[in-house]
Amino acid sequence: MTQSLVVAAEQRQADRDQAAAVGEAEGRATLALLRQLRDDDWQRRTDATEWDVRTTVSHLVAQAEDALRLRTMLRRELVGRLHRRGKIPVDAHTAVGVDEHRSDRGPELVERFAVLWPQAVRARRRRPALLRRARMSLGMPGVPRVRVAYLLDVILNRDLWMHRADLARATGKLFVIAEHDRHIVAQVMRDLALQWSAAPVALELTGPAGGTWLIGSGELVAVVRADAVAYLRALAGRDDNVDLELVSGDAAVLTALRQARIPF
Repeated sequence: MTQSLVVAAEQRQADRDQAAAVGEAEGRATLALLRQLRDDDWQRRTDATEWDVRTTVSHLVAQAEDALRLRTMLRRELVGRLHRRGKIPVDAHTAVGVDEHRSDRGPELVERFAVLWPQAVRARRRRPALLRRARMSLGMPGVPRVRVAYLLDVILNRDLWMHRADLARATGKLFVIAEHDRHIVAQVMRDLALQWSAAPVALELTGPAGGTWLIGSGELVAVVRADAVAYLRALAGRDDNVDLELVSGDAAVLTALRQARIPF
């Protein structure tokens, strides 16, 4: 291994100030990509099931609206549960927000995102400690209840990052990586390590947002290498057959790494 090994489970969860800085940076990166979209990009399919580019951007706008107005978020949650019973709760909720923007043109959505996302980041940072300590369901099967702070400070930035990757892949635009991307990767590695039950592995993530992470505790059984963005896509359920290179050790860990999932 050419890089120092970082114990992923020892990483601290982002606090509200860190999350705001990362949220602002990721918002700028996403907006820069959105402003490159052309007329023929909006109907391109993305890796997110059932969503094209325009639908994905409408979700980002709806998500910012939810963060700004708790009443809007709760209304969409209720409507989703009542009228979209065939979907898991998180998908039902997002479907309501997307549907409310079904008549909006792509460029209009970009301008709404440009205005609303920075406001949403500031609103999330201001949420009171009492609310942040409350526990909630993320609406995803098998995912335990979490504190509201985890949604505000980790998940919402991570979700935007993954959708930026979806949009870049769908449209052939460059996925630009900056310093804040390293923070997002670190938070994902933290979550992976905290839920990891397989034998300990050194995971070398390559690329500008990469690093070498200890996943699990005890004596290492393998060293595995993967592209950072590609592996985060796999953790989000975007790629069941992500390319993993066994540098050394027990090949059995490759299955565990491919099957692992983290909420985005």
